[in-house]
Amino acid sequence: MKTDSTEFTINGREEVQSDFLENGLKIITSLETAYTNPENHPVLSSPLKLKQRWPNPQNLPEDGCDLSDIVDEAIKTIFSGYCNVSHPQYYGYISPKPLPISVLGDLLAEGLNQTPGAWRAGPAATVIEAETLYWLSQFIGYEQDVGKIPNGIFTSGGSMANASALKLARDTILGREVQDDGLVDSKLKPTVYMSQEGHFSIWKALDFLGLGRTCLRRIEVGKDARIDLNKLEEQIQKDRQKGYKPICLVGTAGTSATGSVDPLDSLAQVAKDYDMWFHVDAAAGGVFANIPETRQHFQGMNLADSVTLDPCKWLFVPFGIGCLFTKNGSELLKSFQATSHYWEDLSEPDLFQMGLPGTRQWRSLGLWMAFKHLGYNGYSKLLRNLLSVACHLAQAVKEHSSLELLQEPTLPVCCFRIGKSTQSLPLDTVNHLVQKLVVEKGQHYFTILDWQEQTFFRVSLNNFTSNKHHVDSLIFAILEQVNDLDNYQ
Repeated sequence: MKTDSTEFTINGREEVQSDFLENGLKIITSLETAYTNPENHPVLSSPLKLKQRWPNPQNLPEDGCDLSDIVDEAIKTIFSGYCNVSHPQYYGYISPKPLPISVLGDLLAEGLNQTPGAWRAGPAATVIEAETLYWLSQFIGYEQDVGKIPNGIFTSGGSMANASALKLARDTILGREVQDDGLVDSKLKPTVYMSQEGHFSIWKALDFLGLGRTCLRRIEVGKDARIDLNKLEEQIQKDRQKGYKPICLVGTAGTSATGSVDPLDSLAQVAKDYDMWFHVDAAAGGVFANIPETRQHFQGMNLADSVTLDPCKWLFVPFGIGCLFTKNGSELLKSFQATSHYWEDLSEPDLFQMGLPGTRQWRSLGLWMAFKHLGYNGYSKLLRNLLSVACHLAQAVKEHSSLELLQEPTLPVCCFRIGKSTQSLPLDTVNHLVQKLVVEKGQHYFTILDWQEQTFFRVSLNNFTSNKHHVDSLIFAILEQVNDLDNYQ
């Protein structure tokens, strides 16, 4: 019997293919305009109208609207309250302009609704995901043996990767019986160690896992924002004397504040000495681990039992993709393997058995296509350019007597402040005020860092199109605003 493909209708009209193509092209065109003419929009727009709408959402529509009108409204609304990460003067949090090819890859994966969670739900997706994970480990120089299952898993982001790593540490160091018995009746008092500059996702994950936030020991850092090894040793010894069980040491490879990298080789030895799991949170900085200019800062990362990486940062792909590497994928499988009576075991590569989610989005196709397009050398060129821009900015800061550099950049993050001012206002107030006024003009966006009770500007180079003349413009805008403070007051 022949089936009429136009039998099903919505709103009394046939849904025809031309609508999809026409409106899909409209969306692609808006993206192209945003990428190629980013300075047509402010770096950040946050209108009062949207702020008022936030606590007063519109009612659910009773009847549907025309697809073209919906697309038009969506585009208009988004650009009315828009964080313009495509702008070369966006220096905020690590929210990069995505490579266009990665966006196309994500569109293809989402449109076909393939998932790498189970082989039967996406055989090609599963193969490509495992291949992308291997390429990523090669890119950062994290050596792994290729086996029947991947030595890692893609996640929704760095937070879930860190949580998965801490579960792996718990299960491995405390014993796998904890997976069934939990810690409710346990006399074990596990402790985890990390610098004060480590990411907040670690203590959120400890809470999530039932280990509790107070099991985390946040160790002081030195002036270079790296963990103080003497303080770490002292804390471990104190805890052991009180009957605590150190289970995990977290090294940070690229702090969110300054981009500093802990002494990973020394931390690897400490973890070994005390029989702890050594996890490296390299969510932001790990992509620089195998780049000539920064390789020396990451010595010891290859000794880690697990490593978190966020491709959606400095690999310039859309949000929603993080990953966890480990030396032995079979241990990851032991920590997450589960099934049900409705699932027929066909001995296929089912990656949902290696992480918390079951069915999940296929977010690695865009990265796979980007690697195909750029290769190691192309990606390295983009990263090295951002490093050179950050170093140029640091040098420009040092050449101005009124500016003060916090530290030489390790990654493309540069922190500095106005160190001298003729204003009667306190220097911290001057720095806050200048940042606020420059950002309000809409052509530059950078953030404030509270560092050891002093206010600094934090400039993160996220956009692969940002160049030296852009940071020169930023310096000029800051100094010009300092001179205009008298007029403001």
